[in-house]
Amino acid sequence: MKIFKGLIASIMLCLMAVVMVGCGGVNVNIAVGTYDVEDATFTPNTTTAGYTLERSGYSLVLKGTIPYSESVLGINAGNIVAIRFAPVGTITPDAQTAISTTNRQDESAEGWNTYGQEALEEDGTLVWVTAVSKLNNVQIKIKWNANYAEETYTLTVHSTATLATA
Repeated sequence: MKIFKGLIASIMLCLMAVVMVGCGGVNVNIAVGTYDVEDATFTPNTTTAGYTLERSGYSLVLKGTIPYSESVLGINAGNIVAIRFAPVGTITPDAQTAISTTNRQDESAEGWNTYGQEALEEDGTLVWVTAVSKLNNVQIKIKWNANYAEETYTLTVHSTATLATA
């Protein structure tokens, strides 16, 4: 009887592990770079870009000299960055796919901008283009599909970073 109870307990633990993995976060590679609106492509930064993105869990920190950009995708000219979230493995978007971003760099804007699976690139990655400042953090919430929990990433500009001007 003890063997049977042990076997049942082991099976239950395995099932719980499968459920927890299925409902947990997605293993994602994150890179900072530039986004070309004309051909809708993301290009990761090279080592000579002058700024980097450091990641610790769901915290993203920009360091170095963040360039000034003209208006991109309706974002006012300023310090604009593009960040690509690339899931490891294949993730199929579905009706539960949701991307929400804050627009807190604009003091008059409140709330979140929300998108569905149309926000994803054809290869299943997500490119987030956002303005940054030292005054306000910006956030992005990503729910890849019904099998994964929503993840919230916070992007900050390090206190020693430089924000280039026009």
